[in-house]
Amino acid sequence: MRSVFRDNLDCRRYLANLYELKLRFEVPIYAWCLLPVSASILTGPFRSSDDATEFMQSLSLFQVEPRRMPAPSTASRRWEQRFQLCQVAPGYWPLACMRYMEFLPVRAGECDMPWNYAWSSFRARMGIEPSALLDPYLGYLRMGNDEEDRRECYRLFMGRGVPDGEAATIREALLRASPLKG
Repeated sequence: MRSVFRDNLDCRRYLANLYELKLRFEVPIYAWCLLPVSASILTGPFRSSDDATEFMQSLSLFQVEPRRMPAPSTASRRWEQRFQLCQVAPGYWPLACMRYMEFLPVRAGECDMPWNYAWSSFRARMGIEPSALLDPYLGYLRMGNDEEDRRECYRLFMGRGVPDGEAATIREALLRASPLKG
């Protein structure tokens, strides 16, 4: 698989662009994970499916334009693959997707524990590296009376790992662009 992020600067640029688009489209960002070969983002609802498409296309274009490479087509090929979208119903599934995304670096062998990976939302969620990019999901807010309680409850939730069936359900929903609900 081809790498889409060349280095830490690429990751920082992506997150900065994501923040700019979050403000422009007025959409909350609940989780993210940048792996060398992919980017995963969990957002709140967009005003329309056209907004979601424009958001993702803009994010891809932001990544391509600043690159200065010997063969310009090399940079664009990294971001030309079609993005995958699926709707996530409120309730349990957004929390499951947050956990799934924040565990991706562990599953991919990039680190041994989620808090050791710099390019996911887990460190921001746990207060290790605060980020203006992260918005609290209502289900997360209900996990405790204050931020300390919520973080501890979420740590326990993460401590269970991602059940194989749940991971398969999330991957299948993405591949089929079918809603995660129920």
